[in-house]
Amino acid sequence: MFDKGQNRELQLERIVFFSDAVFAIAITLLIIEIKVPHLEHDATSRDFLVSLAKMLPSFIGYFFSFMVVGAYWIGHHRVYGMIVDWNYGLIWRNVFFLMAIAFMPFSSAFFSEYFTDLVPMVVYALTFAVAGLLEIVQLRYAVRNGLSDPSIPAVDTQHIMWRMSVLPVAALVAILVGSIKPVFAGFAFMLIPIAHRVIAAKFNKRADSPEPRTSELTEQN
Repeated sequence: MFDKGQNRELQLERIVFFSDAVFAIAITLLIIEIKVPHLEHDATSRDFLVSLAKMLPSFIGYFFSFMVVGAYWIGHHRVYGMIVDWNYGLIWRNVFFLMAIAFMPFSSAFFSEYFTDLVPMVVYALTFAVAGLLEIVQLRYAVRNGLSDPSIPAVDTQHIMWRMSVLPVAALVAILVGSIKPVFAGFAFMLIPIAHRVIAAKFNKRADSPEPRTSELTEQN
C-alpha cells in the first residue's frame, strides 16, 4: 500500500500539526466573525454601550463556541496521544472531523445572528454533535485497527470515549431545549463540566481494579 516504507513517525506528526493548524484557524475565525460596531464620530458613551449591548448574543456565542472548540482540541490531543501509528483510513476520518471543526465559525455566527430562531440553533448544535461523533469514530477506528498504544489500559480508552460522548449528547440536549426556547439552547453546554465530573468519579472508582489493556479491547471488538 501507499503508506508502506514511509517515515511513519514523521507522517503521524504531520497529521497532528495539520489538525492543530485547522483548530487554530477555526478558533480565530470565531472572533473575526464579530464585527466592530460602526458609530458616528460624535457618538456618546451611551451610544457605545448600547451598540455593545446589542452585540451580547454574539459575545455569548463566541464564548460557548470557543470553549467547545477548545474542548474538541483537548479531546483530539488525548486521542492522538494514544495513537502510535496511522493509515489512510485514519487520515480520512480525521479530515472529515476537521471539516466539522472548520464549519463551526459559520454555525456560531449564524446562531449568534438569529439566536431566537430554531433553524440556526439546530445547525449550531448539529455541527457540534457531528464533530463529537467523528472524534469518537477516530478513536474507535484506531483501537480496532491496532493504531493505538497497546499498553494503554482499556479503562483509559473507555474513559476518554465516555468524555468525548458528552459533547454530542449536550448538543442533542441543546436541540431539545431549543425546540422550546432557542435562546436558552446554548446553556445546555454548561452541563459538560458536570458530566465530566460524574464520568471521572465513575472511572476513578475502577482505577484500582485490574483492567485489560487496549490490545485486549481490540480483540474483543
